[in-house]
Amino acid sequence: MKITKHNPGELGRNQQQSFRKYGKYLVLLLLLVSMFLYRERLGEIFAGVKDVTKAVVCKCIILSAAAYALEGMTIAFMMGTAGGRPRAGKGISIGLLCEFYRMITLGNGSGFAEIHYIHKNGIEAGKAAAMTMIQYAFKRIAVMILGSIGFLILYLGQGTRQLCREYMPYMGTGILISLMIAACFFCLALSPKIAGCAVSVLKWLSRKFSIIEKKASSWIEQIILLNRSGKSILGKKREMMRVIMCQVGKQLLFCSIPAVMLQGKSQLAVNECIWLMAAACLLAGVIPAPSGAGSLEFVFILFFSRFSEPGVPAAAILIFRFVTWVLPFMAGGLLIIREKYFTYRWNDND
Repeated sequence: MKITKHNPGELGRNQQQSFRKYGKYLVLLLLLVSMFLYRERLGEIFAGVKDVTKAVVCKCIILSAAAYALEGMTIAFMMGTAGGRPRAGKGISIGLLCEFYRMITLGNGSGFAEIHYIHKNGIEAGKAAAMTMIQYAFKRIAVMILGSIGFLILYLGQGTRQLCREYMPYMGTGILISLMIAACFFCLALSPKIAGCAVSVLKWLSRKFSIIEKKASSWIEQIILLNRSGKSILGKKREMMRVIMCQVGKQLLFCSIPAVMLQGKSQLAVNECIWLMAAACLLAGVIPAPSGAGSLEFVFILFFSRFSEPGVPAAAILIFRFVTWVLPFMAGGLLIIREKYFTYRWNDND
């Protein structure tokens, strides 16, 4: 991951004028391209929304908005580790902007977008990269915590025990992978020796296998950035505790959305729906898929179809995607337009 220092204030006058003229069209083009890439899935999502009452959709939107507010607080607390006062509004804006880039880049651009916007707020680019990587590790921990608790509670229940027995090996694998990812990030951040060994191994592999040279170079740079700033970030214990609490709260809110949609339409109680969704998120998180699209739907329908009428889980996951995927993407797009076009226009009128 190549990160270069960039100060938006250093743009030349001609570049600013060019962006004022063409920036809105570029954003519109990105929106159209992303809508084309997801045209089939978006059509299904909007069709599913029509079959649900407005009250249920509103409740789901409120839960999703609260979850993204906690995501914004997470970003604000991470930025607070570099000094200064964390601003929730700024963190929420960055979180929504990242959701916009997550969708138009099929999941690969949200991390780079977060680094860019954190750096744009005065934090050194290397430290911004380390913050983003550590935040990702805490996200995986939150998913693992709720998923593990949910799976254990469901295993102790009578109606869900058989399902848990069937998928116990897969859940165990998911927990193990999540632990390994988190441990890897923290070890690389805290131990110069481990980071040095990892860099040496990657350099050796890149010499042996030229096909991975570019990728290995990117990983080496990420490891160096993480190790340089990771210890100082993780040393802020109060902020880190707030981060993990925000991430757990966000995940709990997300898992509550299907419970609202399936209330009265499933054999499961509300709390059982929440815990089953938490287990589904844990299992889906270890299935590689762009932007998480496809893996969660597969596991969700696989789990919830055991306790619902045919077609009900499919409609529920479509609404879930609408409030946690489409709406944040649209909100991020509006922020992009405001930032890239109207801000420059207003400054020009000053």
